[in-house]
Amino acid sequence: MNRFNATLMCGCVCLATFTSAGVAQSHPAPWLDTASAGHARPIPGPVYESPAFTRAVASGMRTRTGRPGPRSFVQNARYTINATLDVATDRVSGRERVVYVNNSPDTLFRLMVYLRQNAFKPESPRRDITPLTTGVDLTRVLAGREVLTAMSSRASRAGYTIEASVMRIVPPQPLLPHDSITLEFEWSYTPPLTPSDGRQGREDHLYFMGYWYPQMAVYDDVSGWVADPYLLEAEFYMDMADYDVHITAPRGWVVGATGSLQNADAVLSASARDKLAQARSTGNVVTISRPETADQTFNGSDANSTWHFTARNVRDFAWGASDRYVWDATRALVSNGTRTDTVAINSYFRISQPAAAWALGGARYTRDAIEQLSKYIWPYPWPVMSSFEGVLTSGGMEYPMLMVMQPWSDTLSLAGDIMHETGHMWFPMQVGSNETRHPWMDEGFTQFNTAQAMRVLYGEPRFGGR
Repeated sequence: MNRFNATLMCGCVCLATFTSAGVAQSHPAPWLDTASAGHARPIPGPVYESPAFTRAVASGMRTRTGRPGPRSFVQNARYTINATLDVATDRVSGRERVVYVNNSPDTLFRLMVYLRQNAFKPESPRRDITPLTTGVDLTRVLAGREVLTAMSSRASRAGYTIEASVMRIVPPQPLLPHDSITLEFEWSYTPPLTPSDGRQGREDHLYFMGYWYPQMAVYDDVSGWVADPYLLEAEFYMDMADYDVHITAPRGWVVGATGSLQNADAVLSASARDKLAQARSTGNVVTISRPETADQTFNGSDANSTWHFTARNVRDFAWGASDRYVWDATRALVSNGTRTDTVAINSYFRISQPAAAWALGGARYTRDAIEQLSKYIWPYPWPVMSSFEGVLTSGGMEYPMLMVMQPWSDTLSLAGDIMHETGHMWFPMQVGSNETRHPWMDEGFTQFNTAQAMRVLYGEPRFGGR
């Protein structure tokens, strides 16, 4: 998330006092080292670890160097989702299958699942005023082959309870270490109107889906289940997972998502596929689709089209759709020293005065960000990166392999915001930190990296219009 006040301070620091003559005299602060570098240098203060972290180190799960311990583990889930967008009713519905693998040494007697759209229900706690919805409507829940029903209390028998945005499932049998369980959900919800929580929402002829499906909470070696309620304006702590997602939307609507499109032949015309190939081979910015040329862009004669995306080893999955989008594409080249990989770059935006900068540079700035940050940090690991305009009224928001942001009108602000949100593909998307509880970690690293990349490319370290 683009936080304008999340500043990482680096460089020389000293304290100044004034004599009676008004002349400034510099005196180093007690926490500065003035001997080793010839000038004042901040010395980090002590870091106090929690008792839970101390126990994780003692058990061999973690180390104090940051390396994984010899007994470390990360849980894993495989999601298969079939989602449908009904633009007549503003409704998203889905059928979902999750294979959850317990890599921990613990037997799990309960499973925690997020239903973050419940944060918009009138009775749910939240930290901001927001448009309200009816939340998630669950019509079917299975664990293994057993249909689960809602329980009025935290009973020990199989079933589930829901407290605002968190669902607690008691499976028919405890989930043993290194075993797996299959969960199934059928659900629907109405995306909140913009402005919602700065993460997702809907506008006229435009939908962006973040925090949109039942998602497994994190079970880790320090805290066990980490299922803090979603109160709006909060971000990531999610395990890596694999996704296989089908999205059905009206024919003629552009759909972009986390991951790689698997069925271009089914949803895109030959000319549109040729344009994508041209963008990938030449590195030029190529317009794949415009609203007025939809008939030449999309295959099929049915009222709806189904787009199929897959993504491996990512923390989340998000998507957007509109029949007002222009879709531009290009490519980024990322080298790891021995080989050069090609990253498909997509930019989705509406033609409007507030979003004027997007037509000039949305795809180009996304490409530049991937290439420059790959040189400065380490190579970008995924095959796709996309930028979306819409639903947000300020700043931007990151998801794996994509970002969504406000309709910037000047190019430098757009370039800076794209650089910042792209930077989050490293921190926290790959590093895996708890962005919900410790946002300073990824925001600090990301803002610093943004400044360095912006200075190289554009001679100015600004980002996000600041």
